[in-house]
Amino acid sequence: MTHALALEFSAEGIRFNSVQPGSISSGMTDGTGEAKQSIGPGLPADADFKLFTKITPTLPLPGGAVFAGPDSVAAVVAMLGSPDAYFITGTEVRVDGGTHV
Repeated sequence: MTHALALEFSAEGIRFNSVQPGSISSGMTDGTGEAKQSIGPGLPADADFKLFTKITPTLPLPGGAVFAGPDSVAAVVAMLGSPDAYFITGTEVRVDGGTHV
């Protein structure tokens, strides 16, 4: 869809890009979200913690954090909305620390 919209509206100077965040700290991951009957970071009591190896970023995070902060996504969105990105359209930007591998 991102590619199709970028192609359709490029002649009008409208750019379309997709930001795909993953492994980002949020109310759900830090236990402050809506998951009230949970343990740890907003997870159900019967969560299989072995599955977390699949979503753990491959890049190291400062202070040994498990998830990156929302600022990591905000920086990408700000750049894509700035004049610096005037020639970027129709692309997907993953902000996931390598979890897509």
